[in-house]
Amino acid sequence: MLDFLANNWPYLIILVVVVALFFVIRGALKGLKARSPFNMENIRKSTEPNFLALQQKSKALLADADMICEIKPGSDQVIPKKEDVKFFRRAVSQKFKLAVFQVPGTNKVVFFFCKTEAGIRRRLQNLVINQKFREGKPPYIDAATGEKLRYPKA
Repeated sequence: MLDFLANNWPYLIILVVVVALFFVIRGALKGLKARSPFNMENIRKSTEPNFLALQQKSKALLADADMICEIKPGSDQVIPKKEDVKFFRRAVSQKFKLAVFQVPGTNKVVFFFCKTEAGIRRRLQNLVINQKFREGKPPYIDAATGEKLRYPKA
């Protein structure tokens, strides 16, 4: 046994390093996939508890969203455009909070950014319902508050 270890120790070290790298890379990929804001499982978790409110305000959600992405049919991921990824990175680097919802009845996902979680709640509560929504008008109950809470345009 000692003779085997003495002759083959470099191969054993390489084997241990390869196995360790495999598990580290596998764990990192799973961690990235699980926490992704573009993962449909995470989006469904935030959409389901608020489904009725989102359904009533679906037109205003689309009009007020900071970022809108489409869901690829038959996929479990939202594939954002290049400019959407840049916008998302800029907002996250500035420490903005994020709310993501799937708009009921569509294949679209909306992203809202705000400085605080309370600001996101106020922003969503300030949206008008579909019956009162008018094209060309701000989708807010109180327009001043709604504009103040929006992500600043670049």
